[in-house]
Amino acid sequence: MNLTKINRRNRLDLKKHPQYKQEIQELSEVKDPEEWYFELNKEQSKFYDEIIEYFSSVDENENSKNSKKQKRFTGAIYQPLRYKKSEKSKEKEDIKEIFEMEQQKNLYDFMRRLLVKRFESSFGAFKQSIHRFKTFHDNFLDFIEKTNKILYNRKLLNKIYSEEENFDKQIEEFKRKLEEQNNQDDELNYYDLKDFDQEKLKEDIDNDIKLFDYILDELKNLKLIENDPKLDTLINNIKTIQKKEKNRKIIIFSEYLDTVKYLEESLQKEFNGRVLVVKESLTQSKIEQINKNFNASYNKNQQEDQYDILLGTDRISEGLNLNRAGMIINYDIPWNPVRIIQRLGRINRIGKKVFDKLYVVNFFPSEKGADLIKSREIAAQKLFLIHNVLGEDSKILEPTEEPTPSKLFERIQKNPEEYEAESLYTQILNEFEEIKNQYPDVLNKIKDMPPRIKIAKSYNNNELLVFTRKNRLYIHKIDYQDSKQEIEEVLFEDILDHIRCKMDEKELVLSDNFWENYEKIKNYKQKESQKIPSKSAKQLAINNIKTLRQKQEYKIYKDFLDTLLEDILEYGTLPEYTLVRIKEMDANDIENTLKELNKLKEELGENYLDSIKEKTKNIEKEIIIAIENQTVN
Repeated sequence: MNLTKINRRNRLDLKKHPQYKQEIQELSEVKDPEEWYFELNKEQSKFYDEIIEYFSSVDENENSKNSKKQKRFTGAIYQPLRYKKSEKSKEKEDIKEIFEMEQQKNLYDFMRRLLVKRFESSFGAFKQSIHRFKTFHDNFLDFIEKTNKILYNRKLLNKIYSEEENFDKQIEEFKRKLEEQNNQDDELNYYDLKDFDQEKLKEDIDNDIKLFDYILDELKNLKLIENDPKLDTLINNIKTIQKKEKNRKIIIFSEYLDTVKYLEESLQKEFNGRVLVVKESLTQSKIEQINKNFNASYNKNQQEDQYDILLGTDRISEGLNLNRAGMIINYDIPWNPVRIIQRLGRINRIGKKVFDKLYVVNFFPSEKGADLIKSREIAAQKLFLIHNVLGEDSKILEPTEEPTPSKLFERIQKNPEEYEAESLYTQILNEFEEIKNQYPDVLNKIKDMPPRIKIAKSYNNNELLVFTRKNRLYIHKIDYQDSKQEIEEVLFEDILDHIRCKMDEKELVLSDNFWENYEKIKNYKQKESQKIPSKSAKQLAINNIKTLRQKQEYKIYKDFLDTLLEDILEYGTLPEYTLVRIKEMDANDIENTLKELNKLKEELGENYLDSIKEKTKNIEKEIIIAIENQTVN
């Protein structure tokens, strides 16, 4: 059996699939994530909490002179309109300006969250980011002093903190624009300083610069770079593993390129150059190196054993077979379950088992001398502080869940395979298999049925369900008890209980309401605005596509986004996994979202929907079955 035919389903589906479950007995067992604690001394632990507090959101009414809040990051240069003097004579609010203020606030939120995530990732990446921020702020303040103008360029500010390798070029570009006072670039906004609260603006920028200086001094005083406890823990624990299992290769993932660069020198030194690092684009030669050293399915005559450790960002979790590795180390907190599933999928390959057990490792901060219970407690509390700062950037919990320190820690340590729920397809298939086993002649009965079926049965509601097929399956419902009796499109999973029945279920006579409503649905013209559950992957993907289409940064992908939207609404060819990928795209994380859109476009093809539309353009809407439910006294 060719398993690639169902590679869009997850491993839980395969394990329960009646046809394939026997063929995947050789899947490795994924152990629950291990906890690796790096120990901070009391001063370092206090500083850790302070950093998170410094980059919490600043309330607009906070007084920067308040000593308790003095070190809070104000992000003044990202939201200059916050300091604009109010015009009492202005009768109507400027809608454009309100929109700009909201954009600026979003950029400030993005920057402060970025710094917290960089800090949690590695002290080295954080130090590098703080240096960049300080340089930027110094230049910005100098420009204000020289010109009495405020320069604002949202697109450039986003580029400056991206993980592109040309960061230095972006800094130089910014400096050039600051120096060219008469620059007419359409993307630049110049505000006249006289319209702003100059004293407050300069004070807040200066306080941010002082905060950066303080942080750099503390990183040095606390020796968090020279004697990095997190990096030491990583090195020592890997050495222990290698003594026990020499053949178990290891993959270290970080969300940030700066962290990869920071780790590279120490790891190469400690492990005698046996670390393969992916820090630029994946060239063909780099892919070949990866395959030779980490792909168990690669030509055995060409396999090598030059590297034991693979270090990189999520670029190495995209489409590569890395099953000669038996452990994944998440150097950053794994907030995004989808990303963790993708990472695990690189080493847990269907039909290509190498290790009986696979291991996942997560890092957490603790304090020196703490036992395991106390370490968990400390780590959970620090996670909770970070989660409160990151807000929507931390997707580990469901929107309806109330976050608590223990719940956050428990969810992060959840086995990645448990995030993958059994699909509706597999549930129904297994149920159908049970029916076939109990009633072997059921398939022959189905074959003998007419092409259109109209039937009534008992249920706890009076309603009509009509299943039609054109390109995909549509299900329309009319609730007889609803006074308006409007046509509603429903999802299969929502009406599964409505159509279930036992083999001895008695057929009822169609009601007087049936034919009128049947014709109503039959002649119904499908509208684009389908009723889809608000929290379903499908609806969230639709919402996200609409958001991306409105943003200038994604204009280059507008046609492709339109195609995706048309597919979801009209054709339904995208699997659940792809819908999840689309809904997980973060419009504010421009760099990664552009990469993900480009990857999806390459996988599907820019005009992939054209061939499907061509095949289905002459297909007439076909009614498969109409089921009327009736309450029976």
